Amino acid sequence: MKHFVTAGLMTASLALGLGAFGTAQADEAMDNEAVQTRQMLMDGIGGAMGTLGCYMKGQCELPDGVIRNLANGIAFSASAAPAAFEQNTAEASVKTTAKPDVWTNWDEFAGRFPEMKTAALNLAAAAGDKGAMGAALGELGKSCKGCHDEYRSK
Repeated sequence: MKHFVTAGLMTASLALGLGAFGTAQADEAMDNEAVQTRQMLMDGIGGAMGTLGCYMKGQCELPDGVIRNLANGIAFSASAAPAAFEQNTAEASVKTTAKPDVWTNWDEFAGRFPEMKTAALNLAAAAGDKGAMGAALGELGKSCKGCHDEYRSK
């Protein structure tokens, strides 16, 4: 009887240990997915900014509708970014450039995205007027740079 009790306790302990391991793996997978989602979101913004920069430098031509779509896409991403960054992913195994300050200064960090959205919408409204677009793109670029300088490791 004593052996059955010991075996039962060992089995229960093993099951609990494996369950904790499974939970840890699930948490890491969720963290990794959150990091990858953020990276795709930010890569989309970066790609749009690069295309807009190409246009502003005269290196490529874009119809006004495409310019508006790129700027509106950035505005949409700015709206989605706080939710994408909300999960603290310090335990993720996927490499990330997000500094821990994102979560320790959450209100300040998340509060930057409305400014980015407004700048992107101003850029969309300026499509077709390169002078106004230059000023709007400059404001949008400052918004991006300010956040990267503070919350992104190099």
